[in-house]
Amino acid sequence: MNDRILVVSASEKSCAALAQILKRYAWNNLDFASSGVETRRAVLRGNYALIIINAPLSDEQGNVLASDMIENTRSSVILIAKNDIADMLASKVEDEGVFVIPKPIQQRQFLSAVRLALAFSLRIAEIEKKMINQEKKYEELRMISRAKCMLIEKESMSENEAHRFIEKQAMDRRESRAQIAAGIIKRLM
Repeated sequence: MNDRILVVSASEKSCAALAQILKRYAWNNLDFASSGVETRRAVLRGNYALIIINAPLSDEQGNVLASDMIENTRSSVILIAKNDIADMLASKVEDEGVFVIPKPIQQRQFLSAVRLALAFSLRIAEIEKKMINQEKKYEELRMISRAKCMLIEKESMSENEAHRFIEKQAMDRRESRAQIAAGIIKRLM
């Protein structure tokens, strides 16, 4: 699992303070950006489990960047904003899944949000992995069905005969049914 964290802040002092808190709890795989433009470049170069945005940035407020990161990456996003605008920003981005924390940050609240966001990223990654595996299985079943249909049409086999033929070939050749099906499709095309 990717455990990289991108800390985005126009203030070097704030970046250092956030990094100090994160490193104290063994989150050491940190990268830094100081603007929305730098952040967008960073996510093109690599994946992050979490993006922490300390608003405002030098080139934008931060809520649009947070929305962009939720929409265009697999990262969880925490947006840190001044207390007087945190609720307003939260109303714009919380429905998208952005965690909003008011400044000044309370360390316990911040750490809870980081843990929750990282757990959320891990869960999403697990779900994506399962989906990819299911899609692969579905494609293999489609290929096997297509091979069976071709055997029925072009080799005059019954459905049971086609099924047994593929199974036997897979056992005899020590290949998967999908590999056998691919060979049948290629041969009978």
